[in-house]
Formats: sequence, C-alpha cells, structure tokens
Amino acid sequence: MIEGTGLEKERPDLCAIDSGQTDIRFIFHDRGREVARGETGEGITNLLLPGALRSLKRSLAKIATRAVDVFGRSDFSIVSAGLTGISREREEYRVAVDAFRAVFKSSSAIIHNDISTTHAANFRGMAGIILHAGTGAFAFGMDPKGRSMRTGGWGYLLGDEGAGFGIGLAGIRAAIRACEGTGEDTALKEELLPAMGTRRLDQLKSVVYNRSFQRKQIADFSRAVFDRAEQGDPVARGIVAQGVRDMVNLITPIVENLDFASFPVVLTGALYGRVNSYFECTKEAIVERYGQGVNVGRGTGSTLDGALWIGLEALKEGEGGDPYGSR
Repeated sequence: MIEGTGLEKERPDLCAIDSGQTDIRFIFHDRGREVARGETGEGITNLLLPGALRSLKRSLAKIATRAVDVFGRSDFSIVSAGLTGISREREEYRVAVDAFRAVFKSSSAIIHNDISTTHAANFRGMAGIILHAGTGAFAFGMDPKGRSMRTGGWGYLLGDEGAGFGIGLAGIRAAIRACEGTGEDTALKEELLPAMGTRRLDQLKSVVYNRSFQRKQIADFSRAVFDRAEQGDPVARGIVAQGVRDMVNLITPIVENLDFASFPVVLTGALYGRVNSYFECTKEAIVERYGQGVNVGRGTGSTLDGALWIGLEALKEGEGGDPYGSR
C-alpha cells in the first residue's frame, strides 16, 4: 500500500530500502537506472524494542544525507522498504510510516515486511512459495488467485527451528549434555567452548547470560553443527535432519490452504546459500512429500531486490502497481 502524496516528476524516482536485523541497505534508482547503493551499518529486529526507532531514524537520516549528496535533495517520488518483522495490522507499521515521512518528507512510502519483499524478489507478483532459512525461519506463499499465507517468522524465543539460531541452539544444548554426561556423546562438545569464547564449562553460563553476548554467536554455532554432520557425527546429523523436517513443515499449511495445482518453491536465506547439503536435503524432503508437482530451486533475489521491484511497479502504475499491497 502506498502511504503519502502523489508522484512528482522533478523528484528522483525511487529509494529502495532493506531494513534487516544486522544492517540497513539502500539503492537509489532514477530515470531507469541504478544511481547509487550503500549500507548504514545498523540494523533493527523490532521497532518497538528500546532504542530501535532511534536506530532506524539514524539510518534513514544517513540515507537522506547520501541522497542530498547525489541528487541535491532527500525526497523521492517513492520510498519502497522491506522491514524485518513488520505487519500492517500492528502498531509498528504506523510507527515506521511516521519515521519514513519524518525523514523523507513528502515522498510516498511503500512499506512491507521482509517476507513479502523476499517473495517479490523471487516471484515478481506471480504464484509460488518461499522457504527461508537465515538466522530465522519463515515461509510465504501466494497462489494463482492472489491469496497469500505466511508461517514462521516468530523469532528466536518463539520459533526459528530449522534456521541458524534453532540449529545452533540445538547444537549447543547437545554439546552441554555431552560435556556433563547427561546426553549422547558428540564431537560438538569440542566446538563448544572455543565458539563461546571461554575455557571452562562452568564459565559458559556467565558468558551467555551477559548483556554483551550476541544472539548471532548462537546462530553461528550452526556452522559447527553442519560441519560435524558432514563428518558423520550422529548427534549433529540428527539435529540437521530435524531442521529439515521443521523447515518442510512450514510450507505444509500453505500448500493445504491455498489453491496450488503445481507450484514452485524457492529456498532463500543465508543457510541455503552457504550450506549446499542443507539445501539439497530440504529439496529432497519437499519433493518426497509433495511429489513431482513441485519444482524446488534456490532463491536469487534479496529483500532489497524485492523492495526495488515493488517500487518500480508502483512508479509505472501508481498504487495499483503494488501487487503486495494487501500483504
């Protein structure tokens, strides 16, 4: 949905923004070509968390300053953004709209969550399902009738099974049990203390429950889980196998509730891009469950690509050019 005033030709055309958990990236697009791109070095997980709105405004101000350097002004015909964890039905959507208007003034703002923009990047408004495994996990599908559904995206406390955080956490827990002798032995115990930056198991709790500890360290432990699984460690292989099942389960309600005769599934996110064995295992599991009517491939489009495409469509056709306007 486009929020704001109408388009004016004298402005630069478009600023596309990807506001992710670790960084905020942007592209300036004008007169049919990319003019500049960059990143701000700050990310947000939820706009309602303490300090998150200030962080977003700082990043948007950096982008606006760059626009002045490039164009001599900071307003665009359209600013199209994908934001982590946002929903039009929740309070943070209006908070985001107000923040964008405060920085980009009279620019029209198209704001979607990163799930919709990732789908847009890979399907360009056409039917299909994305299954995403990065630090977190989600699935989003749109059928030929334009009906859509999402699953997952609950974050590290409530979900993320099968993604980097969930697999990393499962590996850490298995390693702790192996060290204590309360669980099956696993080579993951050899990875645990170096990965957590400590020398003794009795120091681990104080390290993890410290404010300076980054959740990314838990997600990063998924690398050790995949490495040990490929070396044949039974516990690590079990964690990966459960991760595959968790990911495939995300698309099950989408297939059951939307109207697909046959459908493409695109696997996106850093985990599928980095760990080819995980991509192949998930692909095989999806085909095994749904048969040859499903076509599984690797995603190539990012959230930033999706925000750019949505913005370009809106430039061509106005509000009707936003195929994800109700999502």
